Amino acid sequence: MIKKIERSTIELADKLAKLEKILFETAWDSVVINNKINNGEFVYWVFEQDNQIVGYLAIQKTFFDIHILGIGVLESHRNNSIAKKLTQELISYFEVSDFNKILLEVRQSNDIAMSLYKSFGFKQYGIRKNYYVNEDANLFHLEKIYA
Repeated sequence: MIKKIERSTIELADKLAKLEKILFETAWDSVVINNKINNGEFVYWVFEQDNQIVGYLAIQKTFFDIHILGIGVLESHRNNSIAKKLTQELISYFEVSDFNKILLEVRQSNDIAMSLYKSFGFKQYGIRKNYYVNEDANLFHLEKIYA
């Protein structure tokens, strides 16, 4: 089940920070997560199974764009289309929003993530050298098409 998180508690922010740490070995501080969700800068979508958060997608809202901060699914729950479902929630949110573009960075070695983004119409527009400690990032965006 997917839940959109626009209000947080420090306990929830702790869970989100711990999940990020497990998935990526780095994480926003839980106080930062809590504050940024509650001030409207961050939005999280979480995928829960058996009352446990097993996946998430986080964004940062700017004036005109959405920046994906992270998408991750616990290894034990991968290959169940959870990342795809979370991305679809974001796309639905984006389509009815006033935002013009979604931006993201992805490790050049992460072919699975790049395939997911491309399946939703994201286009690669550049490379950011040394974005990760030991790897470059491919830059992707998805823009609204106005008639």
